[in-house]
Amino acid sequence: MKVHHLRNATLVIETGANFILVDPMLGKKGTAGPTFTLFRFKPQRNPIVDLPSNAMDIVEKTTHCLLTHLHPDHLDKEAENFLRTKQIPVICSIKDEATLKKKGLNVSQTVDYWKESPFLGGKIQGIPAVHGYGFVAKPMGNVMGFHIELPNEKSIYLSADTIYTDDVHKVLTQLKPEISVV
Repeated sequence: MKVHHLRNATLVIETGANFILVDPMLGKKGTAGPTFTLFRFKPQRNPIVDLPSNAMDIVEKTTHCLLTHLHPDHLDKEAENFLRTKQIPVICSIKDEATLKKKGLNVSQTVDYWKESPFLGGKIQGIPAVHGYGFVAKPMGNVMGFHIELPNEKSIYLSADTIYTDDVHKVLTQLKPEISVV
């Protein structure tokens, strides 16, 4: 397994013949909005950095896409167009299926919290995630991390956008992923 980190939450997991694009933000630097700061820092439009020069060479090999949630820093318009045009199979939370289908994306599989589902000859499990504490959590919407076990590969945990919760602790101490992307 190779993990290619491209920027922000965007990465590609290369495993055998499969290239799993995770949370794609593919637009040019500064082309998405809104900004995600209120007071502490000077606002910058996302993405705040360019994609690496070889990023699209890797992205073009995408066989599947995994989405943790639907914020524009995890799925931007450029990524939507890429996924729709190529009809890439999308794997997402059961809570995001309807929205993604309305966008014309090829949702091939949904995942529910703590339920194992078959995935590329192995299994995938949705892990509850929480964006923040108190008033921040609810308006930020649902988010799902993933624990993935594939044949002849190390297990991997993608935490998504989350604070450290009992669910995160459970993954780390009971499922004991060999790779954690947090």
